[in-house]
Amino acid sequence: MSSVPTVEEVMDLVTKTASTVREDAPLEDVLREMLRDPRTQSVYVVDPEGRLVGIVTMDMALKYLYSEFIPPRYLQFNVSLMEGSNARAKDIMLPPVYVKRSESIEDAFVRMFENHLTEIPVVDEEMHVVGDLHGIELIAKKLKSEGS
Repeated sequence: MSSVPTVEEVMDLVTKTASTVREDAPLEDVLREMLRDPRTQSVYVVDPEGRLVGIVTMDMALKYLYSEFIPPRYLQFNVSLMEGSNARAKDIMLPPVYVKRSESIEDAFVRMFENHLTEIPVVDEEMHVVGDLHGIELIAKKLKSEGS
């Protein structure tokens, strides 16, 4: 049986330019960051020192933007959903979920699945985002290794 690779061993798959915004970024900036790269499913929220403090997923952004069509039991926000609200990244972000380079790909998958994520930030020891491990890259790697 082969050993489970670490995130470090697949760093060639990690997107080095992960999408980040500051905690106080307006929702519009979060959305613009999502649009910058069509593969982006999450924007990572960082504090003034650049440390990961949360995640805004595309799912959360869609729920916020289209809340009038979604039953209230599926919504969880810290601010009012009134039109014209001055929502900031910190108002709609999820708690931080991440993986470090020394952790296994299995650890990354568990955290991704438990939190319904298709990508997960890779952080250093000081919690700075150093990349983004994305499901698309993992699929491509698997297909390439199987010779498909």
